[in-house]
Amino acid sequence: MKHLVLIGGGPAHLQVLHELAASPLPGTQVTLVAHARHVAPGMLAGWIAGRHTPDDCCVALAPLAQRAGATLVDSDALALDAPRRRVTLANGHTLTYDALSVDSPAVPDRDRIAGARENALFHRPVDHFMRLWGALVALSEEQALSVVVVGGEIPAVELALAVHLRLGKRARVALVTGGGVPVPSHPPAFQQHVRGVLKRGQVTLFEDRCDALFGNQMLLGQGMRLACDAPLLALEPGPPRWAPESGLSLGDKGFLLVGDTLQSPSHPEVFITGEVAVRSDGWRAPGGTLMFGRDASLGLNLRRFLAGGQLVSHPAPTHGMGLLDAGHGRALASWGRLTVEGRWVGWLKERADRRRIRRLQVPGPQGSPVVGEAKEVDEKMV
Repeated sequence: MKHLVLIGGGPAHLQVLHELAASPLPGTQVTLVAHARHVAPGMLAGWIAGRHTPDDCCVALAPLAQRAGATLVDSDALALDAPRRRVTLANGHTLTYDALSVDSPAVPDRDRIAGARENALFHRPVDHFMRLWGALVALSEEQALSVVVVGGEIPAVELALAVHLRLGKRARVALVTGGGVPVPSHPPAFQQHVRGVLKRGQVTLFEDRCDALFGNQMLLGQGMRLACDAPLLALEPGPPRWAPESGLSLGDKGFLLVGDTLQSPSHPEVFITGEVAVRSDGWRAPGGTLMFGRDASLGLNLRRFLAGGQLVSHPAPTHGMGLLDAGHGRALASWGRLTVEGRWVGWLKERADRRRIRRLQVPGPQGSPVVGEAKEVDEKMV
């Protein structure tokens, strides 16, 4: 019996589970290491603002894993020993594998800013943020709040706008970009539109970095101190913490290196996709950008690898569109040098978001957290 381990509940792994439900892998046990639900990051702002319910933007993993005949282990990968093909989990279990696939969300370094680990609410993992968001809403009903979002890319801008929409006059909202212009990975025209959207949304913009958090204050790089009752950090995410000691080949900024078959160059039994991957040609999707191209070949390559077949190449997407939820049913879109804004863009974004999440869902309620696992882990694999 071969063992396929999937680390993370990213969209590529959800697609793999759908494929396994339709056509199981003979002679293979499949284990999914992930938490109870997948949340579409691009729909988080709509959920904060009250446009989306959890069922709209979440995929419950337990029923999907059950349909695919996979074992769901509600935990995190703590360490990976690629030479020994061994994964150590946060729950203390150890898994060995014949093939491993990684599609886990990238997470920010919680110690990058002094005092952030103790005082800030991080927007990733998204599911964890959703669980804690209600406490901030409740606090705003007791007192006026000064909310400061830290981050320069699209997720941070969307978060700041959505927080102001939800809390209204009960909060003053600011955005600290981390130094420099907002959305620096996008064209100047898009950046200018973003400044206008923030101004209309009554979000104060500080093109500065955050150096420290202490008490109810935030220290900026130029020495200014901001009153801050609720720091929300939407920092650029980084590679998994276990990456440096994993033995896998690493690329730019320590992300996991992959070739055009989605395999690690150093360990071909390891497949990597999504936010934690960087291709050997240097390509990596910018934050908040929707990439267009062929459907991922991950499921096909996993199936062929386990069967000893020929793998297919998956070239990097060549076109990307920056999409930003501006609130009030409006959105911004950036395609090359072209930037457009309006309700019709918001309608298109909403339609695309809902279609993508519906393709990954199974019938029934999606938003409620699931306690426990789909099945017990096979003791031979632990």
